[in-house]
Amino acid sequence: MAKGVITGDRNAFFTNIRNKIKTPPGGRAQRVENPMEGLFTRRETTLEERQVLRDRFIGEWNNLGGEAFNVKNRVELAQKMKQVMLERGLKKAMCWDHPELNKLNLEEVFTDAGGTLLKWPLGENSSDVKYKAGTMEAGIVWGDMAMAESGTVVITGNAKQPTTVAILPLTFMVVFTTAQLVDGMYSVMKEFKKRYGTSLPTTATFISGPSRTTDIEMDLTIGVHGPRYVYAFILNEE
Repeated sequence: MAKGVITGDRNAFFTNIRNKIKTPPGGRAQRVENPMEGLFTRRETTLEERQVLRDRFIGEWNNLGGEAFNVKNRVELAQKMKQVMLERGLKKAMCWDHPELNKLNLEEVFTDAGGTLLKWPLGENSSDVKYKAGTMEAGIVWGDMAMAESGTVVITGNAKQPTTVAILPLTFMVVFTTAQLVDGMYSVMKEFKKRYGTSLPTTATFISGPSRTTDIEMDLTIGVHGPRYVYAFILNEE
């Protein structure tokens, strides 16, 4: 028999194969629109599950070159942020005008550390504000979600809360709670669909550690196209 040529009855040939693999003939395979539907559905997690996600996120984030802090309350968060400011010598910072960040009284934290905090928007010309953001030593934002399996923070941007504040300063600080932790990407997509439907935010930025850039000779440089120092403050308000 010539190689690659079927002899005899074609249907009998394929029926024989089906019988051997115990697969009954049924025409084309049924199309599955979303084979992962329901596997990682966003749901309310238990305290123990959130602690596991938190610990994994901290491990992954630190492995990527960042530094994560698990803080018990807002007072401890302010103390940790002040500690980072003093250690890094940060004097100028910018933060979002976000309701959750406003509860932290960050202006007092920076004043106590001898620094100055500006809040976006500044009510100035857009290009001037962007330039000023680039002169800041630190940018502080509120995280929308955080993926434990990859140590990734997700932030969504709009005109009042632009990505500019997160990526232009050399130091990036993000605050979120344990309730915002998810396992991975599929959970993030499910949550996006639930929150926004088809009215998606202007941007969705995924941040995993400091900015890394390599040239054609594979020389790695940190902090050229984004922050060089990244800090995550995880608020445990259970």
